[in-house]
Parts: sequence; structure tokens; C-alpha cells
Amino acid sequence: MTKTRIACAVVGVLSLVAAALLAWWITPSYVARTPSGKNIERTYDGTFQSLLDPQALAAGNLLGAVKQNVPMTVAQDVKVEKTSGNKALISDSRTTSAAGAKVEQTKWQYAVDRKSLEAVSSHPSSWTDLIPAQGLTVSWPFGAQKKNYEGWTPETQKVAPLTYLRSEKKQGITTYVYQAKVAPTKIADPQILATLPKELPVDLLKLLGTAGALPAAQAAQLAQILPELPNPVPLAYSFQDDSTFWVDPHTGLVIDVQRAQQRVAEIALPNGTTVPLIPAVAVTYQDSAASSKAAADDARHGRTVISWLGVYLPIILLALGVVLLALAGLLRGRRRSATPTSAPVAGPGPGAGPAVPPTQE
Repeated sequence: MTKTRIACAVVGVLSLVAAALLAWWITPSYVARTPSGKNIERTYDGTFQSLLDPQALAAGNLLGAVKQNVPMTVAQDVKVEKTSGNKALISDSRTTSAAGAKVEQTKWQYAVDRKSLEAVSSHPSSWTDLIPAQGLTVSWPFGAQKKNYEGWTPETQKVAPLTYLRSEKKQGITTYVYQAKVAPTKIADPQILATLPKELPVDLLKLLGTAGALPAAQAAQLAQILPELPNPVPLAYSFQDDSTFWVDPHTGLVIDVQRAQQRVAEIALPNGTTVPLIPAVAVTYQDSAASSKAAADDARHGRTVISWLGVYLPIILLALGVVLLALAGLLRGRRRSATPTSAPVAGPGPGAGPAVPPTQE
């Protein structure tokens, strides 16, 4: 009985300790964070309302230079390349295609906190070719909140506000909806700039203005400033974005996204200012149906793991610990009740009683 009581007490205490560790240390610190080797693939479908063909433009083929209403796709691969403690090296690779032909390929690498997904400046020195980002990079944090965040915009290499809007069902999951708005900002990413014309001959710009390729107001402004410009004319580019994200708050995974973006070619004036010329890219796109479903499935799996290890299993262990400690107390009480409290007292019996004094004669 004593061994059983001790075993119940020991296992009960261990169960309570395990419940506390799982709920308040192991799950938040080691489960609800980006795992090593994680690889997430997403696809997006949309339309290029306007797409500038640099080769056709350089050849003076204005009719073929600006393509409109071209179907497009984006294949994105977000991969955890390395981890070190609470930090991860994450790559974000994207391939954009227009009507099946690849038009752009980019890859950005970030050092991030494995739980908050925010960029960090402290990381192993062996992690090289990193973007010195700030704010959220590839996703939202585990346990996302109904608040505003800041997100990194790789095109401009600056942060932009991610504004919380509302809670909404998406793919059967209650998501938090955030909006990102980027006002026209200079494009700074060298990978993107490498795909765009850096300059144009004055004669070609004149042709753009007179051939009806530009709105009337812009054509008039172009005609006015052309005599002051060098030949060839240097170009700059600005980026603007209006995007909405549906995020699973438990895992931080994006279940769906709708984006409207523009990259506008601008004439770089000698005084440092720019004049908008023509959209090099005007595009809208969103998660493909299959990609959105896969994101929802990933979120459900992540929720299940976090819930079981962080909530359900600790509750089970807590209940088990309480029952076992109560049983140990009960067994101890029964043992005490079965143990005599004092030695028995002899009662009258044969030969008992006061001695008879001898008879005196």
C-alpha cells in the first residue's frame, strides 16, 4: 500500500509539472515558432492590366511595347534555410510569368525572430546576403493580434503600415484582415530595377508623346520638358500598393491575399524630381483557389498541434495529477485508520485481581 501511495504522489507531481511546462514554456517557446526546414509554396493568379516590354520599347515598337490585360501568375517559395536558437534565416523566392512566359525572378533573404517573424539585426555572422529589413517580412507572428503592424516592402526597401480592419471567415477559418497601402515610393531593389529600362532616347519619348501612348495631360507635360532633358533621358521608377491579407491569428499564416500594384516609369529631372511617364506594370492578383485551400489546411494542422500541446494535453495532465495526488492522500488516510493508537489493557481473568493477604492466626 505504501509503494502505491508513493507512486501516485510522484506521478501526480510530475503530471502537474509537465502540464505547467507544456502550457507556459515548451509550447510558446519551442512549438509555436517557425520550425527548421519549413518550406511553404504558394501560387497566385491575376492580370497585368498594363505591362511594358523593354525589348519592344527599345526597338521603337510602341504598339508592342505596352501589353494590356495579360494573364499572369506568381509562384512563391518561402523556405527556412537555417536556424540558430530563436532566429531563422528565411528566403522568399518569387517567379512572375505573363501568359506563361517568365518576366521576373526575385529572391530576398531575411534574418527573423522565429516567433514574431520580425526582422532582426543580430544573427550568426555566417548568414550573408541578407536584406537589412525591418518589421514583418514573410508572414504574421504566431498569435497575431487585432492591432496594426509594420511590414517590409522589398520593392522600396522600406516599411509600410499593416492596418487591422476586421475579423472575417475565409476557407472556414476565422481570420484577421489587414490592409497594406503604399503611396508612390521610389523603387530601390536592384533585382527589380535590373529588369526595367534605365534610360530612353529623346526621339522615342517624343514618339510616345505624339503617338497617343500617354494621356493628354502627360503628353503635354512631356513636350514641355523634353528640350531641357539630356539624351538619352534617365528613368526612375515608383511603386504603389493596395493589398488586403486574410491571416490565421494562431499560426500567422496568410490564408488569402488580394493585391493591386503599380510600377510607374518616371523621367528623372536634373533637379532631382521626377515626372510620371507610363506604368511599366499595373497588376492585380490573389491566391489561387488551390493555394488558399493549402494555406487553410496548413493553418488547421498548426492550430491542432499548438492546441494539443499547449492546451488539451496540459489540461489532461493537470486533471491526472490532481486525481493521483488525491488518491495518494486517500491511501494515506486509510493506512492511518487501520493503525492502532495505543496498547490493549488486560481485563479481569483467571488469576487476576488483588492478592489475598495471608490469614493471620
